Amino acid sequence: MAPAAADQTDLPDDVDVLVVGAGHAGLAMSSLLTHEGREHVVLERRDRLGGGWLDRWDEFTLVTPNWSSSFPGWDYDGPDPDGFMRRDEIAGRVARYADVVGAPVALGTELRRLTPLRGGGFLALTSRGELSARQVVVATGSYHTPRVPPLAAGISRRVTQLHSHDYRNHAALPEGAVLIVGSGQTGLQLAEELHDAGRGVFVAVGSAGRVPRRYRGRDIFGWLVEVMRHGAEHGVTLPTAGQLPDGRRRFSAMPALTGRDGGHDTNLRQFAADGIGLGGRLVGANGELVTFAGDLNASLEAADAFFDERFRRFIDTYIERAGVDAPPADLRPVDHQPQELAELDLRRAGVSTVIWATGYGLDHGWIDAPVVDELTYPRNVRGVSAIPGLYFLGLLWQHSQASASLVGPGLDGPYLADMMGRQARRRPRARLLT
Repeated sequence: MAPAAADQTDLPDDVDVLVVGAGHAGLAMSSLLTHEGREHVVLERRDRLGGGWLDRWDEFTLVTPNWSSSFPGWDYDGPDPDGFMRRDEIAGRVARYADVVGAPVALGTELRRLTPLRGGGFLALTSRGELSARQVVVATGSYHTPRVPPLAAGISRRVTQLHSHDYRNHAALPEGAVLIVGSGQTGLQLAEELHDAGRGVFVAVGSAGRVPRRYRGRDIFGWLVEVMRHGAEHGVTLPTAGQLPDGRRRFSAMPALTGRDGGHDTNLRQFAADGIGLGGRLVGANGELVTFAGDLNASLEAADAFFDERFRRFIDTYIERAGVDAPPADLRPVDHQPQELAELDLRRAGVSTVIWATGYGLDHGWIDAPVVDELTYPRNVRGVSAIPGLYFLGLLWQHSQASASLVGPGLDGPYLADMMGRQARRRPRARLLT
């Protein structure tokens, strides 16, 4: 289904709840608010529905199974729950979700400034006028500003450089090999796509961990979601945001997974065995010569150990205590030891393009209040900010590692809606100051 066209309905002057962003998180909150009988409107800066998925490249594939697109008020109803949607499918599903739950979305409406009002509530300055709101839910995700490191400026001007956000397909790139900087989910999916297209591919490997696509008879994401939903009943809980040893862990790359070609493991050792060149972290660039940190082996060993250290015991303990009938583990390691690149002469290697798969930065500068910490992360506890009436949904590690995923709003949203209702009953309705 194609994403819907723009809605030009007039904005209200005043609304109980303002939801910012009509991706799956914002629409999930709309569904929950409708269930609670709360008046609200959802602002979306794009002129069509589909959320941030519209920004992905042509062959983008979800890393979570199709069943994970079961949203509050609308379970997955397609024919292939264990498959993996492509970009247009997931964007179309998000667009359809708005119709299913009757979300009051104002498309083509950018929120430019949000200002808390004396005595409570907010004034929202949008591209289509002003409105006041008693409560505001920011559901704009955590992927706002593409990040490119300063050393990019040192690379030869002969070489085309682009962030993964701007990549669309291999045919749009200049002929030649490609250096991908970053080995998270995006970097590895692009590496595989370009390698399959016949391109020479090099990857500057970072710190992203790796988990198996399937474990003990199920997709790994299925186990993780089940533990999140039911683990506490059996004394098994995955770490929450409050248990992170360092706030910077919120920004760690997600474990590498892919749904490409039906979903499979993404093991850099196997990538190397198949002909992809690997270096460690990119640490220098001087014209045609780029240099790596010499930490490839350490990064590969850390990736190999990641699943055992972070998730395996939680899943195995849950299986045992919940009495789940699951087969024994059948993980097969890849023993290939890649030859590590210390440096790469881009011209000699035929590299015409560098793709920066280096993630995104947060941008909440449009909120006219001290809402973020020194890491630019919004201060919140399970989505409830320190500013009365201001909430977040869909943030990285808002409550757990799943918070920014497709299932995150379904896990975090009901708690947030309950807290919003409790706080609304304690506070008078905000009034514009004159």
